[in-house]
Amino acid sequence: MMATDPLRVGITCYPSVGGSGVLATALGEELAAHGHDVHFIAYERPFRLPSDAPRLHFHPVTINEYGLFRFPDYTLPLSVRMAEVSRDHRLDLLHVHYAVPHATAAILACAMLPPEQRPRVVTTLHGTDTTLLGQDAGYAPAIKHALTASDAVTAVSQSLKGETQRVLDFDGPIEVIHNFFAPRPPSRSPEAVRRELGLGDELVVVHSSNLRPGKRVDLLLETVARVRPRRAFKLLILAGEAFAPFAGDVRRLGLADRVIVREKVHAIEDYLQIADIGLYTSDAESFCLSILEAMCFGCPSVSTCVGGIPEVVEDSESGVLVPAGDAAALAKALEALIEDETWRHTLGRAAQARARDRFSAEAIVPRYEALYRRLTPRRRP
Repeated sequence: MMATDPLRVGITCYPSVGGSGVLATALGEELAAHGHDVHFIAYERPFRLPSDAPRLHFHPVTINEYGLFRFPDYTLPLSVRMAEVSRDHRLDLLHVHYAVPHATAAILACAMLPPEQRPRVVTTLHGTDTTLLGQDAGYAPAIKHALTASDAVTAVSQSLKGETQRVLDFDGPIEVIHNFFAPRPPSRSPEAVRRELGLGDELVVVHSSNLRPGKRVDLLLETVARVRPRRAFKLLILAGEAFAPFAGDVRRLGLADRVIVREKVHAIEDYLQIADIGLYTSDAESFCLSILEAMCFGCPSVSTCVGGIPEVVEDSESGVLVPAGDAAALAKALEALIEDETWRHTLGRAAQARARDRFSAEAIVPRYEALYRRLTPRRRP
């Protein structure tokens, strides 16, 4: 559906492989499809952003290195670029993903512009703002200021909203708008993907993440090592970063013939179409977009019951939740799904239906559009 009164929206996110970048890019694509003019502002093109789609624009930020600075600065050149794009394209609002440095830069950009040229600022929290940087006294006051100065703040789960209020002592409004995932058609057949991976008739247990410490890749591998029979499945890890730091754990646990790794995958749909079960072992998650991505392909997950995950998965209805840090419980749940094909398919169908009904673009994008409209009741010419 095309917008009758198109908005001019700037979006800034981390362009590298990760959930926030996937969400921000998909949101931009959906907004453009609805007729809005969308401008991405970042140090490089987001990895899933098309280069030739109508109403989608990319404005790179140049980062110069000067001997004056011990470390290259991104916030200041980003703020200047935001101000330039806002002025030149008469943006109605800047939607930034992560408070630091993106909201900080957006607020500074607005201060550079005359009042009549200032866009509204929407800040979406994805987790690290609160769970990591919010605990640091060197960042917390800046994060709280960025949220206070934003025209609207959203969080991707009720859990993250509560954590933000607690950790930052923030009493301003936070609207919960869950993540969504709009899968693209796979570019290859399932048979071609299985051949590439050297698979026979084994089930595919998939894990996709940026491999940061909170994802507990050590626990993931320990869980897989406990599962019997080993020959029934292989673990496919779609790694957002280099997997080399965990190669020693794979060898130590005798998993060299069980684990397949693909790094920095852009066409994740190619692999999700062959996945049978997801496995996620995080200590903390604001939402876990990877679980939702698998759900869209009818793939149920075994995951830890932390953060926003219970808002995504209904235990024993659309997936299986177990206590954090419990390798034995994770392995038992995974074994049960491997052995019981009927239950696995029942959960998978429910997961796919829940993804479609609760976390699709059709369900979520109109909520962002409604928020934008509330902030821009009087449009600039």
